[in-house]
Amino acid sequence: MNDLPLLDHELADDEIAWMRDVYAAFDAARADHDDPREALRAVLGRPEFRLETPIDLTGNGVWRGGRNRHGRNVAGVFLPRVELHRHPYSRTDQFAMYVRGEADAFSVGEDGEAVLTPVTGGAHFHNAPGAPHAFLPKVGLPVPEDWEIAFIAITPRNLQEDTVAVAEETKALYRRATGYDVPTRV
Repeated sequence: MNDLPLLDHELADDEIAWMRDVYAAFDAARADHDDPREALRAVLGRPEFRLETPIDLTGNGVWRGGRNRHGRNVAGVFLPRVELHRHPYSRTDQFAMYVRGEADAFSVGEDGEAVLTPVTGGAHFHNAPGAPHAFLPKVGLPVPEDWEIAFIAITPRNLQEDTVAVAEETKALYRRATGYDVPTRV
């Protein structure tokens, strides 16, 4: 993996505006759908939100294949479980769309301490290259059986080639901050 070039960027103003508008339309459309995923599918299928390369909105898994005018990948992600990991060579931007239940975002602050941030709809989470991150059920609350977080990810590359496990020190921080064992999916 060391041959991957570092891809770190700032999102363009139109990418931020697109996400703000998508979230506003999604928030308005939720009341018309029993399933928030269907509301998101309907919104992302509208002509005003189509990307240069449209997202494949079929199925219930990750919606992949989208690419915006800046050449960045855009995907709809639905996680029913925690995935603590990092991307050593890629910045990622995640925009929370909905949570069934409640959620926290785990990260590590500049001081090396764990940070838990409450997840709210439309919130933007910027993950610099190499930064450990995860979404997890709200710490201290019972976890609903149907817990799920959905977000739109804007990334510079297919992250399957740039996803790695976190260091042992990060796993220890995660355990202390959350009280949960570290997921072992990566």
